[in-house]
Amino acid sequence: MVEEDFGKDLERDFREFLDSSPDCILVCDFRTHRYLYVNHTSCLMTGYDRRELLSMQSSELTEQSREAVSEIHELARAAGEAGYTDEPRLMFSKDRSRRGWWEGHFRFKVIGGRDVVVIVSREVTRRVLAERAASRAMKIYAALSATNEAIMRSTSPEELFQAVCDAAIESGGMTTAAMVMPGAGSDLMELKAMAGLGRETMEVAVISVDPQRPEGRGLIGKAFRTGKPCVTDDYLKDSRTAHWHTLVRDRTQIKSAASVPIVRDGRSVGALYLSSRERRAFDDEIIGLLVRMADNLAFALQNFEHEEERRQAEERAHYLATHCALTGLPNRNLLSALLEQAIASAGRTGHNPAIMFIDLDRFKEINDTWGHDTGDGVLQKVSNRLREVLREHDVLARLGGDEFVVLVQNIDSPELAVRVAEKLLATSSEPVIVDGQPFTVTLSIGISLYPEHGRNQRALMKAADLAMYVAKDKGKNTWALYGETQVTQRA
Repeated sequence: MVEEDFGKDLERDFREFLDSSPDCILVCDFRTHRYLYVNHTSCLMTGYDRRELLSMQSSELTEQSREAVSEIHELARAAGEAGYTDEPRLMFSKDRSRRGWWEGHFRFKVIGGRDVVVIVSREVTRRVLAERAASRAMKIYAALSATNEAIMRSTSPEELFQAVCDAAIESGGMTTAAMVMPGAGSDLMELKAMAGLGRETMEVAVISVDPQRPEGRGLIGKAFRTGKPCVTDDYLKDSRTAHWHTLVRDRTQIKSAASVPIVRDGRSVGALYLSSRERRAFDDEIIGLLVRMADNLAFALQNFEHEEERRQAEERAHYLATHCALTGLPNRNLLSALLEQAIASAGRTGHNPAIMFIDLDRFKEINDTWGHDTGDGVLQKVSNRLREVLREHDVLARLGGDEFVVLVQNIDSPELAVRVAEKLLATSSEPVIVDGQPFTVTLSIGISLYPEHGRNQRALMKAADLAMYVAKDKGKNTWALYGETQVTQRA
């Protein structure tokens, strides 16, 4: 009798011990999956009373299929005394007011000749969320690293923006990544690069930086205006994003989103927009990493700008070294290089060049009487007229003062050269107007042909120069071909 009482006391104490455990302890029939025992903690955590739980099958509580439960039971039996620990699973209370991540340890036992599975389950929500946060951080670190590599490799802002968006999707685990910048003279943002889901949505979405417009009250507009990151943990319930709810609800799977401004010298120049399928995906650590990414982008943009300024300065220096600052025409240096190329090409193709040396008749009188500013205006007007009658591949150059040279390509006969000269002379038939004053400027043109009048540029230039003086001696406003003793003179 004493032993029987002791056994009852022990069983009662053991049940009390199980009920006081912080873990959910359940015993489930191996085959029917029906619960045979549940402790008090199981009732507290699920919201079901003991009677309800004992009438349920495991698949009903865990919202799994019977096949999935059977597979877990088989894994537990195969594991023997060690048991089997399943992956954490999201569980809901009876009224679905509470949810959390639970991890179950399953151990197969034979009790009273009955195959059962003893389940010890505990809430691991904090651990799961911490692991997920760490995983997200690692992915963003990888995206940050990929961004830094892209900064080193990219040759243009456009290439860099696309690489950053790709990195945010491929390495950062984001759902959508986009780079936007304000349009010139507009408060609307323009999409510069995009990766992930929602391209169609981003392309049609109107986004502004004006807080007075509904399109300017979202994450991107606020981040751009304030220069600070802007985050939503529940996109479709956030009033700031209400303007776009209808647009994104059926097209994307956005749960949370963030916009991080790209700031240079205290001023926003663009914004990085990211979205995720997970709620609360953008904690302080993630935002800190994204700010670092945006800072690196701002630094890269500054470098691109400096490089562009350097390139433009080089181009400008090269332009000034090869062109006339007044007329924009090639100068003596560039003409020399182009003539050298034309002579070399003639030896291969048989398409011969011609040189026409042009001097403006009586230009000195205009310059001395009306001043250099007026003279410069005349030179600009005359050069524009000459350029208009030449073929696209012919070259008009200014040597200095009132001296111009035309390099005419593909001249197969003297007659063709003369026709070009006649077109040039015809440009002086009407006076040029400078500051409302008409000036009549005629031309004297000397012509030399390759290879008849010279086989190198020095000989060709000298021959054309001499022919130009022949034209002047014969009364100006005419042309002369090198070597001719008679010239055609225009009235």
